[in-house]
Amino acid sequence: MPWYHSIRWKLALTYIALSVVLLLAFYFIVMDAIQRYHIDSRISEVETEAIILANLVAGRHGLNNIEQEPSRSYLANTVNQRSNALGIRILVINDHARVITDSNRGAPRDGQTLLRPEVIIALNGNDNNVLNSEEYTLNVAVSVNDVGSDRIGAVLFVVSVEDIFHTIDEIRATLLLATLLVGILAMVLGFVISHYLIVPLKRTVNVVRRMTTGQLSLRIPVKGRDEYAILANAFNNMTEKLEQTEKTREEFVSNVSHEIKTPLAAIKVLSESILLQDSAPEAMYREFLQDIDSEVDRMTNITNDLLALVKLDQREQALNIEEVDLNHLVEEILKRLSPLAEQRNIALIYEAERPVQLNADEIKLSLAISNIVENGIKYTPKGGTVKVNVDSDYQSAVITIQDTGIGIPEEEHDKIFNRFYRVDKTRDRETGGTGLGLPISRSTVLLHKGSINISSKPDEGTTFVIRLPLRVS
Repeated sequence: MPWYHSIRWKLALTYIALSVVLLLAFYFIVMDAIQRYHIDSRISEVETEAIILANLVAGRHGLNNIEQEPSRSYLANTVNQRSNALGIRILVINDHARVITDSNRGAPRDGQTLLRPEVIIALNGNDNNVLNSEEYTLNVAVSVNDVGSDRIGAVLFVVSVEDIFHTIDEIRATLLLATLLVGILAMVLGFVISHYLIVPLKRTVNVVRRMTTGQLSLRIPVKGRDEYAILANAFNNMTEKLEQTEKTREEFVSNVSHEIKTPLAAIKVLSESILLQDSAPEAMYREFLQDIDSEVDRMTNITNDLLALVKLDQREQALNIEEVDLNHLVEEILKRLSPLAEQRNIALIYEAERPVQLNADEIKLSLAISNIVENGIKYTPKGGTVKVNVDSDYQSAVITIQDTGIGIPEEEHDKIFNRFYRVDKTRDRETGGTGLGLPISRSTVLLHKGSINISSKPDEGTTFVIRLPLRVS
């Protein structure tokens, strides 16, 4: 499989991509915050110095007087002293934007008009600053007001911020290196985390691959309580059901083989006995042929029941739904089975709590109820009773079949609906059943979206409760 199809690589690359995006966002946000902090701090410092100088100029002489000697010399000395002390260039400008003094003696600014945006804004009464990142300079302009609050000029500080940008560059280099290291660490963690996440999935895939070879006894180790554990538990449950289904299938094949082999063996023995007799009496031939006919009938019954089960197992099979009078249906079933009950001296009792009408496949439902009632008759000792009760509630029909037979141990309750399963195996020939009656009944009830429950104890009889929806959707 190509690497780009691997979930591990997809998880790792997704994690790395997210990490890179977050690291880049962090890098730019932090660098912007650092630059803003240093620049704002420098602006605040310079504005404070500019305001002090502006107040000093306005409070001592006023710009109109300061342009005359000796005030002019005093202003120049003051500006130069502060410029040297702060290491910045200072310009004093009157209200006509003309430079009165400039601490940069090499620049012929005195007497010139300075129409810079920050100066014009300051002359209009708003302190302002401009950062020139290409020349690494910061211009801070503060208005100068006289005692009457009339604007009479401005003070312009020109500050070099090259040291700030150098500091920011150093921080940027350090932060970039740290970001790269974190990015590399994120890549390593991405592969480690993806490996950690994929290991349980690989374990599951390996078990599944081995199961495809028929090793249904394998189970996925379950660790923790995360989604992988939930998946493993669900898969193990499914595997147990598959294993149980496979065992049931094997048992079914074995039971079918046994059930068919028994009458075939009897037929072979009987037929060989006839063939070996050169001059057997006619009565013996007739008896043997009757036994062969009985065994053929038994095989026919097994085959018919198997075909019925196969059809019922096809869930998509259509039911011939019609309005059924359940009371009349049960009465007809008991009428058909009454000869068998009389032969075994069993009392058949019918009780109807109310008239019940439901939507059902009458033929299939009749067979399902007949099988259970017939079982009750066959497994009830002479002199016992089999009672059938019909009732309903607002959404379901309830059929209760109760006998006073040999009963079924509690540990056998889940097995009686298995195909060919018999509780009393010594009575197989006596009852003449195929062991498929109850599975057919259960499949029929489930096909009608109903339920069938059993309550029984040895020597206390058995009760089956069938619930069927009155309306099948």
